[in-house]
Amino acid sequence: MADPAHWAALRARLAALAAAHAAAHPLAPGVPVDAARAALGLADRRLVEALAAGQLAREGGVLRTAAGLPDGLLAAVRALRADLAAAPFLAPEAGRLAELGLSPRELAAAGRAGLLLRVSDRIVLAPGADAAAAGILAGLAAPFTTAQARQALGTTRRVAIPLLEYLDRAGITERLADDTRRLRAR
Repeated sequence: MADPAHWAALRARLAALAAAHAAAHPLAPGVPVDAARAALGLADRRLVEALAAGQLAREGGVLRTAAGLPDGLLAAVRALRADLAAAPFLAPEAGRLAELGLSPRELAAAGRAGLLLRVSDRIVLAPGADAAAAGILAGLAAPFTTAQARQALGTTRRVAIPLLEYLDRAGITERLADDTRRLRAR
């Protein structure tokens, strides 16, 4: 029950607001719904969500455009993925991430875009590394230890432990009472 012209104007203002927010804050996940509600002078956030339908993606409490990431970030991610191509489970150390200009904000943005798999705040791998790890771990006798997994994956303890914890949370592996793990039946 809205005037179609007023509704169309609000949709255009919301799209412009989201685009301006993305330009000003390219690494932010999006414009908060409540900020958009206030900027548009609307009484209820559900109105903002209805306006956004079909033109903006909604994740949690933010709206985002389909705009891409900055070119510098994309170049850094490409360099990082080239590093990972040779050793997929040897996540870069903090020095390499800094050298590439990848702060936690940039890593989070790349993770949200699906360009990196964020295992933890400072452990990132290429997308699909979780499935590749599951394939390798399937070749181990169950149950397997962290050391066996680390060796099979060709990685360090710094990466193996957070990766196994990630796989546990994702339901790919299961941690047993004696600190060993097994793949979950799929």
